[in-house]
Amino acid sequence: MPAIAIIGKQNVGKSSLFNSLIGARKSIIYNQPGVTRDLITEKVPWGEGGWTLTDFPGFENEKNVRGDALTLAAIRAAEKQLDKYHLLLFVVKRGGLSTFEQDLANRLRKNKKPVWLVVNFIDDPQLEAEASEFYELGFAETFFVSALNHRNVPELRERIQAQFKTNARKADSENDAPLSENEGATVPKSDLRLAILGKPNAGKSTLFNTLTGKERALISPVAGTTRDTINEFFHFEGKSIEVIDTAGLRRQRNVVEDVESISVKRAREALEVCDVAFLVMDYTENLDKQNKTLFALIADAGKPLVALINKYDLIREDKESKAEIAAALNKAQKAFWRFPWFFISANTGENCVKALAKAFELKQQVIEKFATPKLNAILRELSASHILANQNIKLKYITQGTPLNRFILFTNKPVSMPVRRHLNTELRKRLGMTEVPILLQVRTEERKKK
Repeated sequence: MPAIAIIGKQNVGKSSLFNSLIGARKSIIYNQPGVTRDLITEKVPWGEGGWTLTDFPGFENEKNVRGDALTLAAIRAAEKQLDKYHLLLFVVKRGGLSTFEQDLANRLRKNKKPVWLVVNFIDDPQLEAEASEFYELGFAETFFVSALNHRNVPELRERIQAQFKTNARKADSENDAPLSENEGATVPKSDLRLAILGKPNAGKSTLFNTLTGKERALISPVAGTTRDTINEFFHFEGKSIEVIDTAGLRRQRNVVEDVESISVKRAREALEVCDVAFLVMDYTENLDKQNKTLFALIADAGKPLVALINKYDLIREDKESKAEIAAALNKAQKAFWRFPWFFISANTGENCVKALAKAFELKQQVIEKFATPKLNAILRELSASHILANQNIKLKYITQGTPLNRFILFTNKPVSMPVRRHLNTELRKRLGMTEVPILLQVRTEERKKK
């Protein structure tokens, strides 16, 4: 699958170009250098085949970011990845090149991979004449675009497609290796979409890298390193898994930067589209208020959950700490549902295979379609409850909604929250959905007056 990287100095519009090329707002755009720290990759179906497009963190002179350890680490990590790509899109902006960009251009020209120059912020054809100096850099291809306004972006995409078709035809006659068999394939479909959630610095990115076998997510002891959502595909027991690493969710009053507000929104979006959520918790924090909030967020979304207590390698012999954590999780299970949980080490991968196997089991529990006779039989069983009889509550009928773990129950009168919890628990038990949440909506059907 052809891989294209978007690179350049900080704040030249790389993320805008990335979003414009894929046709969606995937990478965070903000008028502040250093917002993108991770490699943000999207698989896109262009024309006849599948492609991957990666937005790189902004490069910068190390002297200028010496005081920002996270940005410096991101730049150094990203530079090591350049050889993995078939095409580099070097983005600059109208107004001339900095000394650093000129040095970067010299280094890129020595790269064995093709490098195309993309001059951004050219909103009007007349501005192209002012930007003619960029031709002097000597790159094979130069494009004048406005990423925000999509000017000339479709033409750039078409030229990329044509480039790889040409390369495929020339592969037999040149010394360069042809594209692999999988590089012309369609965008892969996943058997499981897995979102990794948790507080900042709980070990989410370490787990992401361990599962995928790639150092895509930037890891740092500084909380809040990951700002974007990052997704990657990997295989487990013959099945394809798409895993999404999200920005750490904090309490709203602690989200003071606009960038972090966007990150929180992205994390919520990842939860909406996933099949199963991994909630990663540092063993030292256990079920504090923020983690309880995350439990509630996942429950409201109706997503299956696997709780992962990270850094097990540090507490393996600490029986007291393990017992305390188990007690807290058992209490949470009573408040929500009997979700599975594991002690893991995101660093070594211990128990991660068990967690993945359980995630597939949970997905199966929420995609089963129940026959109407079975639902009617369950309704008769629930109607016999003394709790309902004492409050003169009659269950009329029940229907399965969308998603399939959503059920709509019609009654003769409104029900209290304790009764709703009772119905939820009993319905989950009878349907065999003991480890996953049920979204139960109770509606009152008034008796029609004659």
